[in-house]
Parts: sequence; C-alpha cells; structure tokens
Amino acid sequence: MQLIQTKKRQLKSSRILESILPFIVIFALSFLIMTVTFAFSSATLNLPLFKSYFTGGWLLLMNFIPIFLLMTFVYLISNKLWLGYSVTGFLFVLMSLINKFKLMYRDDPFQFIDIKLFKESLMMTRRYSLRLSPRIVLLIIGLIFIAVILKIFFKKYRINSWKIRIALLVVLIIAGVFIFNDFYFNPRIYNEVGDKTLINIWVQSEQFQSKGFVYPFIYSIKDAKERELEGYDEKKAVEELSSMEYKDIPSDRKVNIISVMLEAYNDFSEFDSVELGIDIYENFHQLESESIHGKLIANIFAGGTVDTERAFLTGFNSHPRYFRNTNSFVWYLREQGYKTHAMHPITGSFYNRRNINEYLGFEVFDHYDNKYRFEQEAYLEDMEFFDYIIEGYEECKKNNQPYFNFTVTYQNHGPYSTEKYTDKEYLKKKSGYDEATYNIINNYFAGIYKTDKAIKKLVDYFRNEEDPVVIVIFGDHNPWLGKDRVGYDMLNINLDLSSVEGFKNYYQVPYIIWGNDGAKKMFNKDFTGKGNDISPNFLMAELFQYLGWEGNEYMQYLLKVKDKFDVVHNLYFKENGEYKKELSDENKKLWENFLNVEYYYSHNFKESQK
Repeated sequence: MQLIQTKKRQLKSSRILESILPFIVIFALSFLIMTVTFAFSSATLNLPLFKSYFTGGWLLLMNFIPIFLLMTFVYLISNKLWLGYSVTGFLFVLMSLINKFKLMYRDDPFQFIDIKLFKESLMMTRRYSLRLSPRIVLLIIGLIFIAVILKIFFKKYRINSWKIRIALLVVLIIAGVFIFNDFYFNPRIYNEVGDKTLINIWVQSEQFQSKGFVYPFIYSIKDAKERELEGYDEKKAVEELSSMEYKDIPSDRKVNIISVMLEAYNDFSEFDSVELGIDIYENFHQLESESIHGKLIANIFAGGTVDTERAFLTGFNSHPRYFRNTNSFVWYLREQGYKTHAMHPITGSFYNRRNINEYLGFEVFDHYDNKYRFEQEAYLEDMEFFDYIIEGYEECKKNNQPYFNFTVTYQNHGPYSTEKYTDKEYLKKKSGYDEATYNIINNYFAGIYKTDKAIKKLVDYFRNEEDPVVIVIFGDHNPWLGKDRVGYDMLNINLDLSSVEGFKNYYQVPYIIWGNDGAKKMFNKDFTGKGNDISPNFLMAELFQYLGWEGNEYMQYLLKVKDKFDVVHNLYFKENGEYKKELSDENKKLWENFLNVEYYYSHNFKESQK
C-alpha cells in the first residue's frame, strides 16, 4: 500500500514537473532570444551598450515580456514547445537583424512604420549588398539546433487539459492587454530607461539603440499612425490643385540658387537695449542694403531647427512624418534639371537628415559622417564650411548644370558657456549685468562675429562670378540665452507673447535674397528692397515670386494663399500687413482650405509632377 502511494506521489510530481518545466524552458529561451536582439540593437556590436541593457530592471522587463508572452501564447495554442520557440525566435531575430542592417546602411532603426512601408523598404534593400557574417550564420544554426532538440526531446511536455490551456490563454491575454495599455506606450517610462551617458541624446537613432530593440520597436507603434486632419476632404484638395497647371522654369531663367540656414541667427543690433562693443553684423548689414530683406516669423524658439528648414523646402506649415518620399520644392528643382545638394557639418543622423533629405529630393547630402570627418576631426566652422558650397557650385558649373544648394550651419548652436572665453566685449558690459549670463551672450556674439566674416567671404566669391547666382540666407530661430530666457531679461528684450511686439521679438529672424550681377542681368531686377515679413513656409514662394517663376501646382496655390495672409502661427496671423489673432471670415475659409490641400499634398507623393 505504501509503495502504491509512493508511486502515486511520484507520478503526481512528474506531472507537475511536466506542466511547470515548459514555462521554465520558455523563460530561459525568451531570455536567450532577448539577448540575441540586444546584440543586433546596433549596427555593430557595441559592447558597453550591450552590457548596459542588463543593468536596468525596467529595460530588461520591457524587452523580455513581449518575447515571453508570444512564446507562451504559441505554446498554449499549439501545445508544442518547439513551435512556440521557433515562431517567436524567427520573428524577433529576423526583425532585430533587419534593425541591424538598417542601422548599418542608413543609421535608421527598424520601426513599426517600416512594416506599413514594406514596398518602399523592399526597393531600398536592392541598393545594398546584405550579407550575413560567419558569426551570425553560426548563431542562426545554433538557434535552429535548439528547435530540433526541443522537437525531439520535449514532445511529452504538453498540457493535456484543454480547459487549463484555455484558462491560461485567457489569463495571458488579459495580462498582456493590461501591461501594454499601462506601460509600453507610457512616454515617462520610455524616456527614463537606457544609459544616456553612452549615446548622443540628440540623435534619434541612438536614443532608440539605448533601449535595446524589442521595447523601442513596440513603442514606435504609437508613431506609425498619423492623425488625419479633421474634416479632411481629399477630393476637394485634388480639385483645387488640378485647377493649377504645372509650369517649367524657362530655360533662360535657370539661376543657380545657394540657400544657407544659419543656426540660431538673429540681429540683436535692432534692439535699442542692446549695446554692442564690436560691430558683429557689419557685413550682414552691408549685404542687407544690397538685397531683398525681411523677417521670418518662425514657429520655434531656441530649438527645433528642422521646422524652419523643412518649411522652406516644402512650403508646409504643418509637417508630415517624412517616412517616405515627400513632395517638396527640391523635387521640383530636380525635375527642372537642377543638381540638388544638401550640406551640414555635423552628423547626418541629427533629425534623421541622412534619410529625410533623400525623401525630400536631394541627390547628394554631405555631412560629417560621410565627408567632413575625413577633412578634419573637429566640426567645420562657417569660414571653412562655406568653402564646400563653392566647391559644389564649381563642380556643377563644369557640367553646365544649374545648382541648388541647401546648407545648414552648426556654428552658434547652443548652449553657450557661462565661462569667460574672451576679453573682447562683443556685448558692451554694463554695471548690473550678471557675470554668467553676460558670458553666455558674449560667447554667442563671438560666434556671430565669425559668421559675419564667413558670410562676406561667401558672397564676395559669387559677387565675382559671371554666371547668375542668387543667395538666400536666413536664421532658423532665436538663440537659447540661459534658463528661463534670463539673457533676454538681462538685455531688457520684451518677450511677452500676449503683445505683438513680444511675439515678434520671440519668433522673428532675418532673411535676405541677394543676386549677383549675372542674376540682375538675367531677370532685369536690382534685387534690393524691403521684403515681406513671412512664415518660413512662404520663403521659397517669396523667391519664386520675385524671380517670376510660376512653379508647380502647389507653389501656385501657395502664392495664392500668401497674397491673402503671409504669417500663419498658432498665436497670430498676418493679414493685409496687420497681425491678428483671427482671420477675416473670408480668409478663415481659405486657411481651412489651405490646411486641407497641404495635408493632401504632404501625404501623396507623385513620382513625376510634370
């Protein structure tokens, strides 16, 4: 009798073990797959980053749970441990491998939106030679070997009761819904995890890599779906644009265009409360007197450079996600035979320019990673950087091709040090000035002084060119001058956004449109005078209008809108030269129609618009 009871206990223990062991194995295998995805979270194995993944509890959990849940789910559905492992391993290892290659070739992580853009992604892969290294091949063989072992030796580990399996599935689904709803799309948790000391926090792809692969991939689901414009009417937008006719640039009016967006550039000499010790705007003011000049009313302050940048290039006031080829004036100029060339002296990963500039139509984008680091280790200041604009122009000139250059500078990027770097008083020092705040402003002005000399060097080169050249120079936003805008307070600059004066002081930056003698002769215009104060998305339209170019359908529509109101901001509009909180009833309808057309045009790319 005792022997029978012992055998019963052993049998019961064996059954319990058979029921529990699969989940122990699933736990271990999930950890293994997670470790593989960690190894493929960067283009090449970054050992310090790889080790950091195992030091953060939240980061480990957020990468582990989806793998564990999926493997358990497939196991409970199929009652086959090898199948749960195989499906889960195939899915997550494949996605992390795609992530590795995407980072390797484009410095752009694999995100959920890439699944939606499968066709575009497949076309992109044809440009690259995707080869698995021997180590990766061995790893894959090892993972397949584990599946074989599970299939042969773990057949008996099943849950024989379908009721228990269903109950466990229900619990798993409820737990999954709870976990994903409350944790995975929580921006506070997402921003906290990951070792930020190992990355450049301003580079989006590095932010992604700092969190592994699985967790940031799932978090990217929230960015995959854009909110459709309320009241969006595609048919109406198509009809509006169809009423315009695409126009080519006349062959005898194709002028070379050099456009330069200056980082954090504004003219502080215009403020009565600012007394300069050194004229840091001497050459800029001379250039203004020879140019069409006005103000851009940016949508940003002290950051968010790409808002102004992409508004100029596209004519969009509200921006799409730029996940794929997107209509822009760059594409139009390219269709017209222009060489489209973008330049930036820092990494092309900032704001994902290395990919998005291609989507906007640039044939070439030179940046620190693919060009300038081979010239010198330190980033190029404006004086040296502008030489590469001339180099690009000269190459096009040899090929007798019109040139469109768009350059974004980095010099004068904040924050500016509170330490004293120079004895020169670019800002005249006054009693009562806080020392640290004074140093912030003086250091910023020291950079502006160097930019001023670089502008003269650039313009003087093209002044002597026989070929027609137009130069467009503009700031992107006002500089950061200390926490809580303490520098502006010290300079007694009104930034009260409830007043028009404060609003303009907060957001406006200068722009100029300058033409050399060749351009003046080509268009029979002097390229001087006061330009309109406009939003950045109207700047290219301002240029086209002055040159007499009609442009494509969207440019013609944009000019129609600009004629009615030319500053569009969430705080103020400028209608008939007057700043207003609200537009007239007639122009309210035009504004709503503009938003509708803009949404359509920014989301529906045409391979050729001719």
